[in-house]
Amino acid sequence: MRRTFPFAIKLGLAFTVVILVSVATAYFFNLRSISVQFSEFRQHDKMQVAEEVCAILAEHYRLYGSWVGVDERLKTTVNIRANGQIIDVQEISIIPGSFSLTNEEGVVFISTDSARLGTLLTSEESHESIPIEVDGARVGSLCLGELGTLLDPAEEQFVASAQRSALLGGGISLGMALLIALVLISQVSSPLRILSRATDRIARGELPEPITLRASDEFGRLGASFNRMIENLDRSENARQTMTADIAHELRTPVTIIQGNLEAILDGIYEPTVEAIAPIYEETLHVGKLIDDLRDLALAEAGELSISCELSDLRELVDQVAETVSGSLDHGPRILVSGNTKLPQLKLDPKRIRQVLVNLLSNAVRVTPLDGRIDIRLTRISLDRVELSLTDSGPGIPAEDLPHIFERLYRGDRARSRAHGGGSGLGLAIARHWVEAHGGTITAENVPGAGACFRVILPVPSG
Repeated sequence: MRRTFPFAIKLGLAFTVVILVSVATAYFFNLRSISVQFSEFRQHDKMQVAEEVCAILAEHYRLYGSWVGVDERLKTTVNIRANGQIIDVQEISIIPGSFSLTNEEGVVFISTDSARLGTLLTSEESHESIPIEVDGARVGSLCLGELGTLLDPAEEQFVASAQRSALLGGGISLGMALLIALVLISQVSSPLRILSRATDRIARGELPEPITLRASDEFGRLGASFNRMIENLDRSENARQTMTADIAHELRTPVTIIQGNLEAILDGIYEPTVEAIAPIYEETLHVGKLIDDLRDLALAEAGELSISCELSDLRELVDQVAETVSGSLDHGPRILVSGNTKLPQLKLDPKRIRQVLVNLLSNAVRVTPLDGRIDIRLTRISLDRVELSLTDSGPGIPAEDLPHIFERLYRGDRARSRAHGGGSGLGLAIARHWVEAHGGTITAENVPGAGACFRVILPVPSG
């Protein structure tokens, strides 16, 4: 079994590695910088001493007119004391490090390297040497050698102190960085733990309570999105349960009628006449339509709706549907078609748009009083859009139902819908999908002084 580590541990290890590498790198470059600057300081200090020595040597040459006895001027006496008494006397060079002193001809006559005595300076050494001048004339030059790597006790103490300071600063930085890392890890892992527990409950089939993440960053937005997802899941679950119950009810009623009538015919209560079989046939048509509606809705929600568009006259389609619905009513509300009679032809699937119009008109007829009216108006609202509005003189749509009327199996006041011979509650949901498949939109609103108004906007083909 593959071993897993909590995200907080992984994040902590990552922070620790990054901090250690960063502090170590900073410590290394800090020491490097101290060494370089200290070397530059030693070189600068050496040059200052050399310039002072050159002034002493020039003064010696001015007094004596030659370099005779100059070697004594290059030495100084150091008394070494212990317990207040001089225990040793040493002579040391006043020039730090190695050096060579030449005469006016460039010949080395004093040098810390005995092999250089009597030789001439190279061109590079001549260029880097310090000239010794008397009354504007060059009487010799001082050539300094490279500084040694050995440090005197004071210099060693200074370097050691600088290293300790850098190490102490690195340790303090490491501690503060780890402390800040712990705070950041806590801020990151805490909302992740909350989200993980909530998602685990969802995976077990439970819907958790909305989570609370006290943050205004990406985690805060993630928490808000997660809460919206929970709300949508809850709404979807309620819709699924409602849909299952509604489908069972819609199928149970016609199946019960079919079963009862067939049993009556089989038991000899009814004769198998046209009058006895006709209700059974009507119920089978109702069941078939319900199944077709469910299939269309499933295809729509799966994004697999197929339409076969052709250039069609929308006004002609509306007139045909209005005439068909009016002709099927023995008595009922008047259906009036008005608006622009010279609309451009649209790329439509006539069968599907006719289905949309039938659904809208059927719903309007169901809620409109017998002496009422239904107005259908066609308007070109822009160069690339045509609007079809259908307004009835019914009671309108309750405000709480308006946001949901295009949801599947939503029928608002169910008692009122059934009293008016309501359908399965799938018609408007299917109509919305068919309109959107054509690149259009469908909306619903209440019109003051009238009833409900449905607006279908369809695109006009370019060219």
